[in-house]
Amino acid sequence: MDYHPFDVVGWDGYVYPYTFNIADFEPKSGRLHQPPTVHQTFQGPNFVICSFCPRNLDWDELAVPLPYHHSNLQSEELIYYVDGEFGSRAGVGPGALTLHPSGLPHGPQPGLVERSLGATRTEEIAVMCDTFRPLRLTTLARDLDDPSYALSWHATQPAAS
Repeated sequence: MDYHPFDVVGWDGYVYPYTFNIADFEPKSGRLHQPPTVHQTFQGPNFVICSFCPRNLDWDELAVPLPYHHSNLQSEELIYYVDGEFGSRAGVGPGALTLHPSGLPHGPQPGLVERSLGATRTEEIAVMCDTFRPLRLTTLARDLDDPSYALSWHATQPAAS
């Protein structure tokens, strides 16, 4: 950076800024799929931040290395895709955001579980924010919405782009 990120005006001494190099984060891997909490890097009132980083995948010979279909009943899930190929989502790339509201079932798209079998490693980088209060979309976010995304779980629909 061409400036110091902590050079701020108005700091009152109660918030302590610091940096965290995502390349230094090493999430746990296991014989079977690990829950998102092993990827948690930060938490605050009513939210957690999880960082999905390059790592070895599940090594049990019968393991499915992708997350299972689920519904977050107590949180909203916002994921920012930074780099690499996110195994459970076709059609998303660097710079994409996905939002799964509370209660909305989601997981790997059709065919991706089969494609993942035998994979031993992922090189993805993504940041997930789970909020424990509902998010409200701004007008800009609504304008950027891809209406085909919700259809990307249907086997006959093309993946969202």
